[in-house]
Amino acid sequence: MPRRLAGESAHAQQIQSTHELAPVRVEERPYGEELVGPYNQPRWSARGRFSANTDVYVLPPYSFYFDVDYHGTFPRRGVPDHLFIQEFELGLPYRFQLAFELYEEAQDGHRQVPFTLIEGRYAFADWGKIPLNPTIMGEYSFGIGTQYPVQPGANQEVEAGDNQQDVAGGVKRVTKKHIPDAYEVRLLLGQEIGKYIEFACNLFFDQAIGGDRERGIGFSTATSYAIRGEALKIGLETSYRNVSQQGERRNAKNIFELGPALTVKPSPHTRIDLAPLFGTTSDSPHLELFAIFSIDFGTGAEREPEGPAAGGGRFQ
Repeated sequence: MPRRLAGESAHAQQIQSTHELAPVRVEERPYGEELVGPYNQPRWSARGRFSANTDVYVLPPYSFYFDVDYHGTFPRRGVPDHLFIQEFELGLPYRFQLAFELYEEAQDGHRQVPFTLIEGRYAFADWGKIPLNPTIMGEYSFGIGTQYPVQPGANQEVEAGDNQQDVAGGVKRVTKKHIPDAYEVRLLLGQEIGKYIEFACNLFFDQAIGGDRERGIGFSTATSYAIRGEALKIGLETSYRNVSQQGERRNAKNIFELGPALTVKPSPHTRIDLAPLFGTTSDSPHLELFAIFSIDFGTGAEREPEGPAAGGGRFQ
């Protein structure tokens, strides 16, 4: 090659190298951390219910969830209480969400609909704009059923329509307590920690409007670790509740529970949550068991690269 041509080639290569940008390596977000919807929220927060006993943020607009829940309470003394819940959740624009819950109860041979519940949520900003992504939630429950078990008492007064029982030759009057209406306010907090850990916390206050005006104040937390992306997670849940009644606020019950949590997604649009929470105080029940099956309709879950938990697919 002539010396002149060789020099021109070297000069051209030098100019080209000075105008080339250094390659930038963009690290892909894990599947559960992918941002979806107009609020730019991670996929794991787009279900409303973060875990069996803790909620987070709001649904994307016009996405819909249907849950079938079981909540069993097994006290240290007495009979267990079994609640079966159907929940319908709908995401709305401007970071709002609505929900409706229908409860069915089975306890000591009695079956009833104890109450129904309506819920509303509002997130203060798009995801990531405020630390812990605060969301306010309000609930109102309409009492329908009767509080069980009904125990006879020697000095109780009879209300209209109540039963009387003969005990040891005398009459013990039984007062049936109807479940009163109640309201609850919660502050929902949630945040991702690193690439594979997700955290949520709820602070709550609830108050019965009638009856013994039972009041509850407390919190719940849930931490989840993604083993196989959104398909399989394990975690830890805790719950604290201070419960008191009118006239006996100083004698409040302190209920603290904790236990493991498991989340499995058999398919892109279905999820199963399981959490047994064990009581750690004398006021706590022996066990509270949560089991939830949910189906989503429209949260951007059309791509599920990790596959079902029980399958042999490729996981992130």
